[in-house]
Amino acid sequence: MMSLSPNRAYRIFFVRISFVIHLGVFSLFLLAHPSFGTVSPGHTTLEQAKAQWEAGQTTQALETVEELIDSLPPPEVLQQAYFLQATILKHDAQIKEALSVLRQLLEEFPFSTVTNPARVLMAELFVHNQEYSQALIQLYQTLDYATDLELRQTLFQRIRQAELDDGNPLGAVKAALNEMMLVEPSERLELEQVTQTLILQQLDEAALQELMEEYANRYPGDLATIRLIELHTARGDEVLAERDIRGFLKRFPTHPYAQTSMALLQSFINKIKVHPHILGVALPFSGPMKPYGTDLLNGIRLAIDIAKEQWGFSSVGLVVKDTTSLTAPLQVEMQQLLDEFQPRAVIGPLLSREIRDLGRLPDDNTTPFITPSSTLLNVRQFGSFWFSTAMTSSVQAKRLVEYAVMELGYHRFCIIYPKTAYGRELADMFGKEVVHSGGEIIAVEEYAEEQTDIAEQLRRLKNKDLEQYGLEEPEETRTGEERLVYTPGFDAVFLPGQPVHLALIAAQLAFFDINVPILGGNSWHNPELFRWAKQDLDGSIFVDGFFLNSPDPSVQMFIQRYRSRFHKEPSLFAVQAYDAAILVLETLRKEAQSGQDVWNQLVRRSDLPALSGFASFSSAGILNRRLYLLQINKRTFTQLN
Repeated sequence: MMSLSPNRAYRIFFVRISFVIHLGVFSLFLLAHPSFGTVSPGHTTLEQAKAQWEAGQTTQALETVEELIDSLPPPEVLQQAYFLQATILKHDAQIKEALSVLRQLLEEFPFSTVTNPARVLMAELFVHNQEYSQALIQLYQTLDYATDLELRQTLFQRIRQAELDDGNPLGAVKAALNEMMLVEPSERLELEQVTQTLILQQLDEAALQELMEEYANRYPGDLATIRLIELHTARGDEVLAERDIRGFLKRFPTHPYAQTSMALLQSFINKIKVHPHILGVALPFSGPMKPYGTDLLNGIRLAIDIAKEQWGFSSVGLVVKDTTSLTAPLQVEMQQLLDEFQPRAVIGPLLSREIRDLGRLPDDNTTPFITPSSTLLNVRQFGSFWFSTAMTSSVQAKRLVEYAVMELGYHRFCIIYPKTAYGRELADMFGKEVVHSGGEIIAVEEYAEEQTDIAEQLRRLKNKDLEQYGLEEPEETRTGEERLVYTPGFDAVFLPGQPVHLALIAAQLAFFDINVPILGGNSWHNPELFRWAKQDLDGSIFVDGFFLNSPDPSVQMFIQRYRSRFHKEPSLFAVQAYDAAILVLETLRKEAQSGQDVWNQLVRRSDLPALSGFASFSSAGILNRRLYLLQINKRTFTQLN
């Protein structure tokens, strides 16, 4: 076993102090003795240990190198001695001791000629212990500083194997792709075969999606897309297969697989056209908006699944348009979709500017378009066939004021909002709803998003309140002194900012004796709120369009089905898309035979079956659904309604 000298505990101190002394003294010594040789006793001992090690004299080599280390040699010798010691210990199966020596080496000499070899050796030791994640840390750190091409190639080889051992074939694929850039053409072919095998046999759907996005227009993005198409086709998920084929043909129009994919796409199109009812979808499935598009599509697909089971539906086809991979303007492509498939309705698009781009296209084709995400306050400004199932600021404000006034008896409010488009709009909507309900706004203050101190705004708010309804009365303290105690004349304060704003402002409200209930919007709905908040927020109330912990049986059924189908939690976007699809499917169940028939029911009915209960569309085309009133209680969110 490795022996430890009493001097070992003081080595770092002596090395760092003596190193400076060595430099000065040794320089003077060389000036006085120009014929002095360059080989020190430390170097001689190191060479002796190396010779013993190469001769197979392991025990003697270990003893020699340990004596050398304890003699406090010059730094250039000490770092090599450490490395040799760790190498011998590894050979002697003293893995723990070898790792300890290497950590010592890297701590004392983080940037030296042996740093990279030490990290590689440490990675080998971690692999021996099956600690693959630790091995990868060392290998990637070595890669960050390695400039030698041969070393980088070796590192990528080791990383590839470690990633596989760690159960991450995607990491192994990426390592192989990086290695390809460093090898000769003959070796590249072999690596391509390795990569192809990993992609076709070991990558799951999520890994294939990531690879497809990272290498969107080049190898192996083509191979990953082909594999995804095969997977979706094999399990009968033609909606996703069709989406991926269209994306593949746009990115790789001259690919050898293009002809096969076009034939497959045509077969899907023919199957879709067989359905008497077709539902169109126009959402983003690539780029930064892809996560939202995926959640929205998941909600639509789940609505169709549930409609088939509960209503016996088997006659709905789904045609999907990726709005981020268009070959023509959005209006042109959507017109082509309407002409070719004649859908009963279209769900989408995602963004408000896309709605503006499409304009009167829905009206011109008598086809309802339902956006599940745009928060425009009035989609009908672009035509009567526009609808929205998104939760707008007007819907939030209306529900919150309704509850505050009708249920809690509040009538006077103050507003403190961030200077953002969202903050201004929600504050404006809240104020209008209060006035419409017969209430009163006492004061309105704004703050910059990056602002952490709003003392000035709170002083102005307090003064405005004191001019009307607020009171300041003298009160005697325990020490016999007299102080003024402020009693707000308003019932609640509305804070539509982000959770971090709520946390900061709540503490300042308490400091200014503004002890009233706090109201907010759905931006509060973030568990990070409790990490930021130091002040007690119990009793604060906000609204949202979806609550995972709702006791509502239909909501819990939706959540369980979504988890089972897509292996993740549903988002508000998924819910809003679900509502959009289920409402259209409901009109088909009630015998709608055209886009005009769907429009007639959407406009006239007040019993449309949204997830949260019966709903209807307003004159602005916004779905009036039941929102969830949520209260903060002991660092958790609880549902009030």
